[in-house]
Amino acid sequence: MGQSSDNHDASEILSQTLDALAIQAGEKERNRLTNYGAELVRWSRRVNLTGATTLAEFFQGPLFDALTVIPVIEGSGSLVDVGSGGGLPGVPAAILCEPLKVTLVEPRARRSAFLRHVVHRMGLDADVIQARDEELVEGAWDAAVAQAVWPADEWIARAPRLVRPGGAIYLLAVDFPEGILPDTVKMEKLVRFTRPFDGAKRIACRLRAVS
Repeated sequence: MGQSSDNHDASEILSQTLDALAIQAGEKERNRLTNYGAELVRWSRRVNLTGATTLAEFFQGPLFDALTVIPVIEGSGSLVDVGSGGGLPGVPAAILCEPLKVTLVEPRARRSAFLRHVVHRMGLDADVIQARDEELVEGAWDAAVAQAVWPADEWIARAPRLVRPGGAIYLLAVDFPEGILPDTVKMEKLVRFTRPFDGAKRIACRLRAVS
């Protein structure tokens, strides 16, 4: 009875999360997000992947923050998720933005093992690379994202070398960094969000690399 109630509550919270971000997701995508979240929480008992201890907590916080990329993402081509950790935001992007080809980059072995497990278990169109960002091939992707890896201004400085000329760079943050954007990028889209569960503010930006 308790487990059934917990699953129902988590399903309701997932619906609220998707609705707050105006994301359309069918039963297949919702089931995959739920299965991914359950695996992430389960593995986190022995590998530090997320601070969430329940599926509902994961949907309320980490997943909401990761999904802010969806309203600004270009849903085709290739995307590299640098410092992917437990797969955020790359795994949800691979689930919701088919036929987007996602590469998950993570330098730590145990986290990379989790990512390979999830990609295989869920049949995602995604690759996993165990490496640091400076080891990645220059200009190999159409778009790049990193969440909670570097301060916003540092990510804006690092990202352009990873994408092809004119490629997209996604920034997920609490707020946009102060100051003028460097000449290597230009602002294309910025969306502000409020988490419905605690009122936390988030932004997602699509920047364009200037060739």
